[in-house]
Amino acid sequence: MPSVPIPGSLRARLIVAGILVQCVVLAFLLFNTSRIWNDMVAHNTDVRVNELSQLLQAALATPIANGDMAHTSDLLDALRGPEGIDYLVLLDKHHHITAARGWDVSQPLPAPTPPAAWQDLPPLIHVAVPIKYGNETLGTLRFGLSGQDTRDGIQKLILQNSLSMIFGMIVSAVLMALLGYWLTRHLYRLITAVETASRGQLSEIPVQAGSDEVARLTTRFNDMTASIRANMLSLQLSEARYKAIAECTYGVELWLDPDGRLAWVNASVTPLTGYSVNECMMLGDFPFTLAMAEERGRLVQTLQAALKQPTSEADFEFRAVRRDGSLFWAALAWQPLRNAQGEYQGLRLSLRDNSALKEDRLALKKAVQELRQLQALGDSYLHRAEQERARLTALLAAMRFGVLFVDEHNRIVFYNPAFSDLWGLDALGNLDGKPIGQILQQADNRPDLGDLVIHYLEEIAPGEDRVDYGELTMHDGRAVTQQCYRVAGQHNHAGKMWVYEDVTQQRQMAERMINLAERDALTGLYNRHRFQQELERMVSEADRRQTAMALLFFDLDEFKYVNDTFGHAVGDELLKTIAKEIGLQVRRHEVLSRLGGDEFAILVPDCNEFEVGKLAERIAGAVLQIQFAVDGHQLRPSSSVGVAMFPQHATTPGELVAHADSAMYQAKAAGKATWRMYRPDADVSRSAFNRLSWKDRIMQALESDGFELHYQGIYDVNTRELEHLEALVRMKDVQNPGGVIMPGHFIPHAEKTGKIVDIDRWVIKRTVELLAARPDIPSVAINVSGRSFDEPALPEFIGSLLRLHCVDPRRLLVELTETAAVSDMRDAQRFIDALRATGCTVCLDDFGNGFASFAYLKQLKADVLKIDGFFIRDLPHDHDSQVFVRGIVAMARDMGKTTIAEFVENEAIYNMLVDIGVDLVQGYYLDKPTRDHPALRNAASA
Repeated sequence: MPSVPIPGSLRARLIVAGILVQCVVLAFLLFNTSRIWNDMVAHNTDVRVNELSQLLQAALATPIANGDMAHTSDLLDALRGPEGIDYLVLLDKHHHITAARGWDVSQPLPAPTPPAAWQDLPPLIHVAVPIKYGNETLGTLRFGLSGQDTRDGIQKLILQNSLSMIFGMIVSAVLMALLGYWLTRHLYRLITAVETASRGQLSEIPVQAGSDEVARLTTRFNDMTASIRANMLSLQLSEARYKAIAECTYGVELWLDPDGRLAWVNASVTPLTGYSVNECMMLGDFPFTLAMAEERGRLVQTLQAALKQPTSEADFEFRAVRRDGSLFWAALAWQPLRNAQGEYQGLRLSLRDNSALKEDRLALKKAVQELRQLQALGDSYLHRAEQERARLTALLAAMRFGVLFVDEHNRIVFYNPAFSDLWGLDALGNLDGKPIGQILQQADNRPDLGDLVIHYLEEIAPGEDRVDYGELTMHDGRAVTQQCYRVAGQHNHAGKMWVYEDVTQQRQMAERMINLAERDALTGLYNRHRFQQELERMVSEADRRQTAMALLFFDLDEFKYVNDTFGHAVGDELLKTIAKEIGLQVRRHEVLSRLGGDEFAILVPDCNEFEVGKLAERIAGAVLQIQFAVDGHQLRPSSSVGVAMFPQHATTPGELVAHADSAMYQAKAAGKATWRMYRPDADVSRSAFNRLSWKDRIMQALESDGFELHYQGIYDVNTRELEHLEALVRMKDVQNPGGVIMPGHFIPHAEKTGKIVDIDRWVIKRTVELLAARPDIPSVAINVSGRSFDEPALPEFIGSLLRLHCVDPRRLLVELTETAAVSDMRDAQRFIDALRATGCTVCLDDFGNGFASFAYLKQLKADVLKIDGFFIRDLPHDHDSQVFVRGIVAMARDMGKTTIAEFVENEAIYNMLVDIGVDLVQGYYLDKPTRDHPALRNAASA
């Protein structure tokens, strides 16, 4: 009998096993019943045949013996019908037919049916009965006995029994299924908990009442879960402590196993060598790869010897090469590493930069040589000294720096016109030989300092050749820096040189740029950068002083409707009106900021819930009182305010922001135009729901070609000729066929869920395929998110695609968000270097959004700067933005970089950008992003 596959679950096995057992039992019962009935029928048939045989023999023996054939024939007719006899044939003792009823005498008689065949109950049983009278055989009676009625009755009975058994089997199977479910339901819940725990989500399950095996197993499982959770927390804490100790060191610490392979390295390797921890582990033969080719063999030989015979070394020097190709002197120390059992685990190495000491030694040696050369050449230069003095005097007179020489007695030896102008000394006449203290006290433009002369009278400390005395604020308001240099004579100190520089304009520019970096260009409020600083400061202050502070989040209800209906210009005016009105509700010690779009935030220090509630109520009421007229329409804006307090609702700045944002959405859910204090039990925020919804939509779009690219032209500012295209991603709107969803709706969710990297790869792949298929179109620019800085393989992905499709890398421009790059300078620099290695052009997008970027621009090595649109949108009417843009363009031109201005929406902005000297422009004034850009159509037709 072939084996029957049994399902894998315990419940299914119980049900199938029960059904199989019932089938076997029922089949046996059916078979046994059939066998009993057949035996009974054979017995009854045998009794009936014997009874009929005796009856017929008794009835026919006397008439046949008397030779009364007439009476015999009548008996045959009488006996045939009632007893179910089919035929009767009477044979004499010579086997000749003497009488027949129901049989054709022309046909031969069949053989008598043996008793063994009666169990099968044939339709007709043939019987032969001898007719005896006394001991004399008179003849033979042959008759046929019909069994059809009995046969039909038995079959009907068997059918009824079979149906009854099948019904019973079905009912029993259902009962077995219910019983199996009832018996295994708790077991399956325990299995689900075990599977969840295997994925790291440890949770207890309720114990059912009772003391059966499942309850005891559940109790043991909960005990095991609690034990595992406690062990995991202990291990995590221990691992965090050891990792903090290992990572937070100034030097590079390495671990080589006994075979010389790198087993571990701390994060300090990146600042020293330029390689990340993952790259070091992937190199395989690190740190041997650091050594220069000519010194690598010595390093390898030394370390291999130390690995074979564990030894310690304090200072082993070799010349090393960083990832960017720069050289440095490295000092290496090592000692054997053993575990708690004393087993040898390899070597622990400490690596440090020894370049400074080496350079000092080399510089000292070089200085000694140069001094000797200078001493030898000194006499030859002496006769030219007067000529050089005359030239130097003329040079100093032409300089814009104020220069003053005094001798060792602090008397004026020389000064140039710039010095006299800075201090207002023209009315004092010739100053040569006069004491510097007396002259400066008589200056018309001296600073308001009581101890002004003290710096001029004190001696420069031995060993110092230059002293910076900081800035002076002159009487006319100018800012002047002053520096003092030692002037050495042939034998001893010969005096000092003072250098003054008017830095007023630079300080004003720096203050203006700082103001632009910390203020919102539209409303003049603090921006997100300054808000984050103030938030961290207030939280730290509240935590230190054990006081409370609050954060209020609010935005405008249905603000998108205003922008979509009346345009962004009207929306900007509304935002400025809101900012002005809310500014009247905020006290001096409270901080009002615009975070972007229509989102605002207020930081309230040292407060309680009652005061904050009153402020939130005033804000919501003040916004409702604003009447904003646009083209004859009266707009009545409203605002939803969310409040979270420290430390009642949050313990960190990030948590405080998240809870205030959640409270704002709780206010919106309550009907808008109101405020809500954060409630943890209602923190099922709309933003969390939207993130989950958008994550599914983004994944579905990636899997089903749900994105498409639109293209916008970037033009030469002088000729208006197309320079290149920018590829902009859009999501197809499945609910509106033919429509698209703009990036502002799905990109933030893609960044939060990590799907932005997949979108970046999709855009890169489609753009490279377009460049390969259309070699006649200009270059194309693509945007790469800041999250991609964490993907070191992305530049190689771009390079491999370009090589695969045979596309010139110079035709692909990669735009990186400037704020994201500056926020993670190390990863950004490494990422940009890898991109430049592929041959692509690198552009910094939204440049100027972060003031700190000016200090790091030299490190980022970008080819193109795209000026942030906030400085362009209202450029003709914003003097600060004009100054800022001119500064960016001038700096970019000096550094050999190309500038792009975005958000060019009208001719006035365009003309001003032409005057400023921007290289390229982009905006709705020139064209809008479309699927089928004219440049693509023109290139195809050409």
